Amino acid sequence: ERHFTYRSYETLLARLAEPGRFHTVPLRELREAPSDRPVVALRHDVDERLESAVHVAELEHARGLRSTYFILHTAPYYGVTGPGRAEHDPAVLPILRRLQDELRHEVGFHHDLVTLQRVYGIEPGPYLAGELAWLRGAGIDVRGCAAHGSYWAHRHGYHNSYAFAGWDEPQPGHPETDLGWKLDPADYGLEYDAGHLGETRYFTDSRRDDRGRRWHPDLLDLDSFMPGERVILLVHSCHWDRSLAAKALRTYGRGIARLTGR
Repeated sequence: ERHFTYRSYETLLARLAEPGRFHTVPLRELREAPSDRPVVALRHDVDERLESAVHVAELEHARGLRSTYFILHTAPYYGVTGPGRAEHDPAVLPILRRLQDELRHEVGFHHDLVTLQRVYGIEPGPYLAGELAWLRGAGIDVRGCAAHGSYWAHRHGYHNSYAFAGWDEPQPGHPETDLGWKLDPADYGLEYDAGHLGETRYFTDSRRDDRGRRWHPDLLDLDSFMPGERVILLVHSCHWDRSLAAKALRTYGRGIARLTGR
């Protein structure tokens, strides 16, 4: 992952920002964007490092580009989620408001709802209603969601998208489709799921090749994008750093934390 640096990402942004070449939009605008150019929707699932997401958002804003940041409610930066409780980190809301209001990006909900029910015994419906009310009450205009590919989902064979009726078709490698419950997105004011937007092409840095190497945006052939095509580009900002040295130091720190249990 040595090529996952902010400077490398800026190279992609510079191309996407070339005048007259692309419509680069948040996910909520993917379907309605004009078809006179290729439409590229930038998506970020913020699984671990909110500070990295903010830096990426600043790089995009500097180029006049907008994207979507899906905030994970079971991530350490969000707070503490456990049986019968949801404690929010007070620093989260000002950061999300800056992403949305100052940097002009969309904020969505990255959900781990089946994990809440299966692993923690939390009722997903009331929990989701409470979290969305908290976010929207603070001015965060959450309209879309994206299912989180958590460790528990892979271990137990379910997919978090199974939580919602209409967005719950079986996913390869996730056979546990019968949850015994379903949520109606309309009941929660959710207008779209990131996996059900009818895009023409989809790219993500979470995919690996046969040698275990992550897909990188440098591999994109942007010249092959045709007018009217609707492309989703998922970049996990958590994978990206200022330099190879910064990445190595962070990886080393995570290893030490795991060994020591901190």
